[in-house]
Amino acid sequence: MKLIKLNKNSETSFENIIVLIFIFVLAVISVHRYRGMIKYAKTAVYKEDVQKINAALIVYRIKYGKFPGNLSALAKKGFIVNIKTDKEGYPISPFGKRFVYESKYGRVLYISGGGAGI
Repeated sequence: MKLIKLNKNSETSFENIIVLIFIFVLAVISVHRYRGMIKYAKTAVYKEDVQKINAALIVYRIKYGKFPGNLSALAKKGFIVNIKTDKEGYPISPFGKRFVYESKYGRVLYISGGGAGI
């Protein structure tokens, strides 16, 4: 039985493959955790924005005696600031969707996952 002898270059190549596999696994884990943290951060901002808009709705009702017909009225009259709006003036969530507004009750609903369609 003959033993196959590995030369120095073969051992180095094998070690390099092991190191590359290890780096790849760490990269996959890191990317997955990064995406999770981004979603967690967006959800936190979303919850805060819902609270800001609901507070602005109360102030609007105190000032005008009724709730606005839509959320763009809040943005146009300066009741909400530091919340992104779309082209039509409606505030949008960090997930890129419009907030769900019930004008009958004057509140923005918290949708698990950050908005409709998510």
